[in-house]
Amino acid sequence: MERRSQVLTADVEFEGEMHSASYYVENDIIHAHIGGRLMAMPNGDVPAEALVRAMLQSHLLQRQRKARQRISWTKA
Repeated sequence: MERRSQVLTADVEFEGEMHSASYYVENDIIHAHIGGRLMAMPNGDVPAEALVRAMLQSHLLQRQRKARQRISWTKA
């Protein structure tokens, strides 16, 4: 069970660097600060920390994909 109304952090290693996201759970809603955005999602069967880690990993992968795409477009 997650600690209610306490700000926690979830860490992910991505390409050799550590990245973190802060989050808290209130009224069964997870509020996570990822990539400069505040995201809210319902707290379901998955622990909040695991969900925040997955969201952070997804954000980092999407940012990497966009950077690579930007580079490929500027080469043309």
